[in-house]
Amino acid sequence: MPRLLIECPDTHKMIYTGLNFNWETLESASLDDETLPCTECGKVHHWTSKDVILDETGSSS
Repeated sequence: MPRLLIECPDTHKMIYTGLNFNWETLESASLDDETLPCTECGKVHHWTSKDVILDETGSSS
């Protein structure tokens, strides 16, 4: 299943949110004020469903 990624605003690298969704599930998900400790810069980033990219090549299995 595709992984949800967000872009680190400091390093511009993509980071995995720890969540997996397909497009249909993502469209109906309520992701309004999420936080994520960044593995790239060490800061905590706030994000919403508008900030995510689905990584179709990734898998959590």
